Amino acid sequence: MFPPDQVFGDEEMHATVRQNCMDYIVKNADFFRSYITEDFDHYVTRKRRQHCHGNHIEMIALSELYNRPIEVYEYSIEPINIVHGMYKTDNEPIRLSYHCGVHYNSIIDPWRPTAGHGLGFPDLEPGRAQESLIRTAVRQSEESHIERAMLDDKIAATDWEATQEELIQQVARESYLQWLCDANQQHKDNKTMPSSSSSPTSATTYERTANSNHGSSPRNLLPLRLDERKDCEFALPFNYECDPSSNPDLDDDDDSLMRQVLAISQIEYVETLKKQQKPPKSDDPDEPSSSSDTHLL
Repeated sequence: MFPPDQVFGDEEMHATVRQNCMDYIVKNADFFRSYITEDFDHYVTRKRRQHCHGNHIEMIALSELYNRPIEVYEYSIEPINIVHGMYKTDNEPIRLSYHCGVHYNSIIDPWRPTAGHGLGFPDLEPGRAQESLIRTAVRQSEESHIERAMLDDKIAATDWEATQEELIQQVARESYLQWLCDANQQHKDNKTMPSSSSSPTSATTYERTANSNHGSSPRNLLPLRLDERKDCEFALPFNYECDPSSNPDLDDDDDSLMRQVLAISQIEYVETLKKQQKPPKSDDPDEPSSSSDTHLL
């Protein structure tokens, strides 16, 4: 019965509208007393309670107090009752619906706000503040949506970059492990080759034959150091015969690797020269004396 949403635009001001209405009735007691069948003071006290329903007397007081007509609807779009104040006005009416013969409900048009009419504010345009609030809310919503979209894009880009980096690291790690396995397998194969290809007797015979050949080139003695050279190669941090792309650190250590290989080659070459300079030992102790006897003769 006391519609604060149509008067002040705030449903929480129901008690204010009720108090103003009953104060107006008390101030105009001479007029309203004739419409009240019970004791006037008792009636006013009862109507000031928050849960007491109003009727047509309070409707008249509200219409005169806020200078707005009141339209009452029931089950059609045409009002069943229109309450006017003492003065005719162009203000928007207060609209109520009456149901079950007991209670009045407030009816509002969401596209045509009427709060503020009849309050005496000059140049008041109802709904302007609401439109401003709506525009502000829409702008804030758009800005929040844009910021959220930008944040989602940043998160997606960061996740993609992290995934790419992880994939690159995984591929490099697997490649390095595969290279280690291949190098280890090659090292094992090289160790097992001499034992499977020849017997100890044949290896000793080959060694004696090589030592007895004094006029051969130093290159002919290099196969004797083949196993040692292979061991030196696998003693290095990595195999210099492998593909440099398999190890990302290989390019940085090329010079050091070449120096180590050259040093090993020089050592082997010097050892072969030393072996060539040693005179062969004769198995027959009488051979030098016989040669001397020959010269004496």
